[in-house]
Amino acid sequence: MVDKSDDADISNSNPMKISTSGIFTASTLLALSISVPAIIVTLVLYYILKTTLALTLLASLITLFLAMGFSYKISKKLMKIQQKNKNQDARKSP
Repeated sequence: MVDKSDDADISNSNPMKISTSGIFTASTLLALSISVPAIIVTLVLYYILKTTLALTLLASLITLFLAMGFSYKISKKLMKIQQKNKNQDARKSP
């Protein structure tokens, strides 16, 4: 049986080339955008406002989910920036 769909041509197409430093930068920004808000909420609620552990964990969990949704939007913007840079680099090289 032979697959004649368009998916078979994916291996023949040119994948987008992204530098290793670009991947590390994007990954670091996404990791920070997820983790830093939850850490701040946890520290403020537990140590400064002296709330219970259960309330602190619940608030941190909610913050993590909100941060993941926000980082999804950031990842889309980072992907567009990298594609734009790739297109500019392709125009510059002969």
